[in-house]
Amino acid sequence: MLTERDRADLFLDKYRELEEELNKKYGDEKAFGSPVVRFINDKESKAYREQLDLCREIRNFLSHHSEFEGERIIQPSESLIKFLDEVTEYIRRPPLALTCATLYADILKTTLSQKAQTVMKKMERQGFSHVPVIDAGECVGVFSVSTIFTYALANGMTCIVDDMTVGDFSEYLPIDKHSTERFRFMSSEATLYDVRAEFENKQRSGKRLAAVFITDNGSQCGRILGMLTSHDIINF
Repeated sequence: MLTERDRADLFLDKYRELEEELNKKYGDEKAFGSPVVRFINDKESKAYREQLDLCREIRNFLSHHSEFEGERIIQPSESLIKFLDEVTEYIRRPPLALTCATLYADILKTTLSQKAQTVMKKMERQGFSHVPVIDAGECVGVFSVSTIFTYALANGMTCIVDDMTVGDFSEYLPIDKHSTERFRFMSSEATLYDVRAEFENKQRSGKRLAAVFITDNGSQCGRILGMLTSHDIINF
């Protein structure tokens, strides 16, 4: 069991370790002041913000007004020390996006030759609104509700006939042909925060980001490893 003095000193050591890791993360930019404060003000700290701000206040007391008549004013708990370890570990190794992605084996996907109605029924049954179209192992586009709607408007159709295939929608499948949606391809090294930042970015062409595909090389021509929508990271 740690003594009160041991806990206080260990807490300060752990806090310094966190500062060092955050300095690495932010490029040791001294102009921004405390790296911990910068992290607290960063959207990425959402899960840790309240407790981290408490740690910052405790650290300030221990550093500047640590004792009164030979006794510690504040005694950090062991749970707070463990918390600092947790945050530092997150900074060193942030969780990868793949940890909460729908992995390739579980993604609803299609080929150009599949019947459109069959795919649409699976979409409704399995809850997928965006289906990557795979040809020769590569994603050549996305079949979605908006694909069907755009095609119907362009061709004056009120229903999809039985023998139509996904390939019949080829003009509207490519990534850049979706009128209201966009898609991103990111590498397997992308973190959950990287993906969340993409969904929060409203500046790109005015289109809503519908899905992020994680591929082995971060590009559309890479092998898809997983897919994320905004629902996958809503609580992150």
